[in-house]
Amino acid sequence: MSKIELIIELLSEYENKQKQYQKQLKDESWPVTAPQVGVLRVIRRNPGISISGLAQKMSIHITTAEGYALRLSRMGYIVIKDSAKGYKKKHLNVTESGMDIVERIPLGFKSLLVDNLMHKADQEEIDLIINGLRIMLKHMEDNLNAK
Repeated sequence: MSKIELIIELLSEYENKQKQYQKQLKDESWPVTAPQVGVLRVIRRNPGISISGLAQKMSIHITTAEGYALRLSRMGYIVIKDSAKGYKKKHLNVTESGMDIVERIPLGFKSLLVDNLMHKADQEEIDLIINGLRIMLKHMEDNLNAK
């Protein structure tokens, strides 16, 4: 197997792990999706975060963040409050039932990745991963811009 084939295989494995987590949530009848778990975790770590702040932290479009917030609010897992200053800005907080989900649900793929990098990888390994990902993204961007 060439090194390029190995890269592709490893990227496929990464995608498969994400799909396995989503399947696990469905199979265990959790009421939330993997992305919704991520949203709940970000809001829990950042009480009162705005929808635009949520979008920024998750690297998603603001309308996507708003959609997640509205769904989670309807499910009773977060509350959306208007800014006290009268702006259109909305602030998000996790409810008790949302906290219960976050605390009981199996750690998601990204959470496990972050946890393992924080507690098991040394700085040299982290730097290697960062540099490798930057190189891959640069080559992909160069290709996209060439068309």
